[in-house]
Amino acid sequence: MTDGPVIARAVLGPGHDGQAEVVVELVYPNGGRSHLSMARTAIDGALDAAGVHHLDDLAGRPWTVLISNGWLS
Repeated sequence: MTDGPVIARAVLGPGHDGQAEVVVELVYPNGGRSHLSMARTAIDGALDAAGVHHLDDLAGRPWTVLISNGWLS
């Protein structure tokens, strides 16, 4: 495991505006967990940055793939 949180899972979920969002669960080295939501349109860049094609393939990747090109800031 890395020094920081890793992605435990990423799934599509409903957004408050009726648009799909991606809900990402992060797990920390101490076992703590948190969730964050990203616009569906923003996740494509994160998939590219991680070198994967499906949300399921983000599991186990460092959370930094979500911010590597400014999708979360």
